[in-house]
Amino acid sequence: MQIHLFADSLAEGWPSMDRYARSLYRALRTVAPEADVRLLVPPTPPAKNNAAVILWRLLIYPFWAHRQQGEVNHVIDHSYGHLLIALNPSHTVVTVHDIAPLIFPGRGWGLSSLAWRLALKNMQRTRHLVTDSAFIAAQLRRRLKGVNARVIPLGVDTCFHQFSSSELERARRWLALPDGPFLLHVGHTQPRKNLEGLLQALTILHRKGHRVPLVQVGGWPSSAQMALIGNLGLEHSVHFWGRADEKTLLSLYNLAAVLVFPSFYEGFGLPVLESMACGTPVVAANAAALPEVVGDAGLLVNPKDPESIAEAIARILDDSSLADDLRWRGLERARRFTWRRTAEKTLVFYRQILSGAKK
Repeated sequence: MQIHLFADSLAEGWPSMDRYARSLYRALRTVAPEADVRLLVPPTPPAKNNAAVILWRLLIYPFWAHRQQGEVNHVIDHSYGHLLIALNPSHTVVTVHDIAPLIFPGRGWGLSSLAWRLALKNMQRTRHLVTDSAFIAAQLRRRLKGVNARVIPLGVDTCFHQFSSSELERARRWLALPDGPFLLHVGHTQPRKNLEGLLQALTILHRKGHRVPLVQVGGWPSSAQMALIGNLGLEHSVHFWGRADEKTLLSLYNLAAVLVFPSFYEGFGLPVLESMACGTPVVAANAAALPEVVGDAGLLVNPKDPESIAEAIARILDDSSLADDLRWRGLERARRFTWRRTAEKTLVFYRQILSGAKK
């Protein structure tokens, strides 16, 4: 069987999409050694400005993909659903990680908006859709009549593990972090991530005597978010790291006192599982797909209520028994989500597609 995974440029895409691409590819090669599995990364666009990249994505990538088809094609990011213009829909799977642009449509008719609309329209050319959570599967059925998706949860990469005491000390020295607990947020800083609510919760914590800083990894603040930080007096308490490599992210997960993930909307929430695999307690929103991922291994809060977020964080900081219990529950929870299991379920789907095509 020829299985061709169509990825974004792995050096430029979202970290979670990179992880999905690489991890699924490696796991498929393990569970199906007889198959010819290829991770296909398109040529790098000649120009780096946004308009040139999007035009390349819309025009050049489909032409290139058409010439790279396998027995089964898998578009691993729904943002590239427009590749169905060039790929055989009866042999092509698309993974729909979320439909955030439908829920948070934004403004304007720019190239980015055009790219999303084309992706959404064309991914519906295939009946073979996969999604990470039951929440997104239900949203697809509700928003796009007649569209169904197979639910196949993501996994945790084996690189994410709990550090020993000596490893923790080395990591703290390497990152030049001061002693004491800190909170961690991983992801971009768009409105649906609810950084504003987290900042307000941080102010409440400080007012109640918990002077913990916040480390944010994966995004940069907007001017409005910087203004909010200033208004709340948090200029010296919030640290933005931008995009971190795997080694840095692993160390931050292990060193953090709490991962806080108060998003209004998530199609899955991979940082939650990665943090649990490192033995770090989690506070997450009781919203979207997050309850499916967290289960009973973290504290779920109302993302619209900063007091609720602050209270849950304070409970973990104040109660070492609770922190230890969540740490143990998180480790056990993370073990249930493996890329091998993701690959096995995905492979079953591929075989069903090929079997149906032969009838």
